[in-house]
Amino acid sequence: MEEIINAIKKSSIQIEEKVRRSALDGFQGNVNTDTINSSGDVQKKLDIITNEIMIDNLIKTKCCSILLSEENEEAIIIEDKEFRGNYMVAFDPLDGSSNIDCNVCIGTIFSIYKETDSKETDSKETDSSNLEKEILRNGSNIICAGYIIYGPATEMVITIEEKPGVQKYTLDTDKKEYIYTGEIDITNKTKQIYSINESNCENWFQDTKEYIDLYKRPNTKYTQRYIGSMVADVHRTLLYGGMFSYPADTKNKNGKLRVIYECFPIAKIMEKAGGAAIIGNFSRNRILDINPTEIHQRTPILIGKKEEIIKYIKSTRNILLNNCYKNNSNTNDDIYDLYENFEN
Repeated sequence: MEEIINAIKKSSIQIEEKVRRSALDGFQGNVNTDTINSSGDVQKKLDIITNEIMIDNLIKTKCCSILLSEENEEAIIIEDKEFRGNYMVAFDPLDGSSNIDCNVCIGTIFSIYKETDSKETDSKETDSSNLEKEILRNGSNIICAGYIIYGPATEMVITIEEKPGVQKYTLDTDKKEYIYTGEIDITNKTKQIYSINESNCENWFQDTKEYIDLYKRPNTKYTQRYIGSMVADVHRTLLYGGMFSYPADTKNKNGKLRVIYECFPIAKIMEKAGGAAIIGNFSRNRILDINPTEIHQRTPILIGKKEEIIKYIKSTRNILLNNCYKNNSNTNDDIYDLYENFEN
């Protein structure tokens, strides 16, 4: 795993230079109007460049068996025995790339998994059922998660399963190495910030509408901040406090953010930092408990300080209970089940 983390650090240093010089070296803009990635997003030139950097450096570690990139339609199976290892790495090489051309913070997100069966095989044939079992695991299997944010400073935030807490490192661009700059603990952060794209408010479902309404009431002292780059919005939330959400709505009924590449690693970091990460959309289920059925699956997400998540759970529970009481066909058992589902 240390070799893989070093490869990610090396990749991020190369990506940081590409990002910093993108306007000077002609790396801004789209590849062409017809090129989209596996998620249906228009590909930027830097999307392709950074994806190649990550894949190349990870394969060279000889520690990986499977690579999952948000930019690739299918999983990358490393079949050459000389380069094959026992770890799976999932990553979004450049999160928030739509903001590249306007010089807004963007980032790289990653997570590392150990193979469930670490036995090496002599055959280059990969059993499809075993492959699916390896790839489609829930977030509790992550042994390391992190992200790199490219902004006024380049910082790496990382957590390792067997070690407590979330650690932050800052890149010394002169020495091209990361320097430890402290632990992140969201529990002691006090700023009252809610982060959500309010331009979608007309499309929100009732749970999100009523929840966000709580932050707008007189004398709440909450302020709204939204950058539109997940890494940047989450980074601010971890360092300042509050919440971040990209909910389901009438246009995106399954949410917008990818489970494996974005939500799993961010949820892992948020929980290890003392916060919480749930699906929302009338559910208090943890993001990390999702069992993906496809590699580019999406999900609604609500993360932040536990107090903010509890606020959502209580608000949504009241909505469900009120709906039960309004509908005479519901029994007391139905109401009890709803209470149990949303009990803190």
